Amino acid sequence: MELDCKVALITGASRGIGLAIARRCASAGMAVALVARDPERLAAARGTLPKEAPAMTIQADLRDKASARTVISRCCESLGLPDFLVNNAGTAPSEKFENTSDDQLEEVLDLHLKASFRLLRELTPAWKSRSSGAALQVASSAGLRGYAFTAAYTSAKHAMLGLTRALAAEWEGSSLRIGAICPGFVDTDITRESARKIAARGKQSAEQALLRMGAMNRIGRLHTTDEVADAAWRFLTDPVFGKSGAIWDLDSESPRLA
Repeated sequence: MELDCKVALITGASRGIGLAIARRCASAGMAVALVARDPERLAAARGTLPKEAPAMTIQADLRDKASARTVISRCCESLGLPDFLVNNAGTAPSEKFENTSDDQLEEVLDLHLKASFRLLRELTPAWKSRSSGAALQVASSAGLRGYAFTAAYTSAKHAMLGLTRALAAEWEGSSLRIGAICPGFVDTDITRESARKIAARGKQSAEQALLRMGAMNRIGRLHTTDEVADAAWRFLTDPVFGKSGAIWDLDSESPRLA
């Protein structure tokens, strides 16, 4: 697949998976716009990209309904219309179902589903006008299966995949593409923070909790952020992996269609 994408807009890009994808795109010569809430983390993330890479940071709270239009506008003004959108922003609360609050539910839906929906809706007219555009949903194996104590998160990730399937059907026959990748537990700051919270309950250490999360993956260990970034790059450049509507389960020794 010829790489015709020149500008990548990546949400949740100040750390973890989002930053790894930004680095992968920047190292290939793409201009990248990093979107996240924390301006200090964004600045630090920008400093890890190749110095020659065209890049910008956009501080935004994607829970805000108006944020999608603002983010797209700022990217267009500085780098141009995004050719590649990576919906990666999110949060991963862990709680018993009956103790899951409305605030927790609203936050995961706002970040995983509503932000993705709004950004895609904002970009679609321009992409249709020029007959090109690609979007990748960073979902999770929780979007394919269910895990205890993650009802809100699992619901939101299933919703992301539903949006992916709906748009792939709507865009069928056009040059617009959308797909999704579904890793299991990934070695990120968020995962390690979850392990610390588990350890605070006193039943196991944070290291034991991380090992247990890794063991829950079918590959028997935590995924690395670079592995997820490699899958994102394959979506952009490989005609099979990047086929519109494809949803890839990364939690296997070789990614497979879900």
